[in-house]
Amino acid sequence: MDAEAYADMLPWLVFVVVDRKLGLGVAWAGGGALACSLGLVTLSYWRGRPSMLPRVALGVFALCLASGLAFHGWDHQVGLPRALAVASLSLVAFGSLPFTPLSEAYTVPLVAPGVRDDPRFREVNVQMTLTWGVGSLVVAAACGTTAILSGPVLFTLLDWVAPLVLGTATILWAARRWEQFRLSVEPVAAGRLASEAGDLRLVARDVRGRGGQAPDPRVSPRLELVVPRDGRTQEAVVRRLPAHGRGPGPLVRRPG
Repeated sequence: MDAEAYADMLPWLVFVVVDRKLGLGVAWAGGGALACSLGLVTLSYWRGRPSMLPRVALGVFALCLASGLAFHGWDHQVGLPRALAVASLSLVAFGSLPFTPLSEAYTVPLVAPGVRDDPRFREVNVQMTLTWGVGSLVVAAACGTTAILSGPVLFTLLDWVAPLVLGTATILWAARRWEQFRLSVEPVAAGRLASEAGDLRLVARDVRGRGGQAPDPRVSPRLELVVPRDGRTQEAVVRRLPAHGRGPGPLVRRPG
């Protein structure tokens, strides 16, 4: 998986760390997470790949900041604000499933255009997004339980140990599932490339001399392979170059 997916979850981590027992409170945690979200949104637009998670985080942690400033009693309910913040991440994941799975925004740049139409690509994204949603929901439930259970041991287990273990397990499972998908589609992509290379060799022989006729002396047997900007070689165009062309060997040029 792309590290950008986990970087976009950083505002939630900032909130959880700052809003801890004997920490700075909900207002400070919300403000820190809001500043982190704003930085991620700016970075995503600067890179030309706007992401949904940082924009959702802007709204979630703006509400956390406002509620923390308005209700100081939130500071004495450490587990509940954490649970609500993490639950929002789960809701975003579940809400994206009927449309475009949340993980797809981060996996599309990692695969070739032809793979994106493969039904397995949507399937793996649904599975990973569902895993993120379930993992976030269980973490939220563990944090929220501390609002009704007391004691330092229970608080440590439910508010720190359980979220860390569950979060790590979710990340590792999603990464493993993506690696399985990647390995399953790479041989197919390699076969397509080999087939296209064979087609190119056939065209090269055809250009050198068709039907037993001698090739045009004004045309060099060298070839120019014009590859579209999207990199799909099956749509490439093979052209004959003038004899006074460049050095020997096939040339690859992109239009424009």
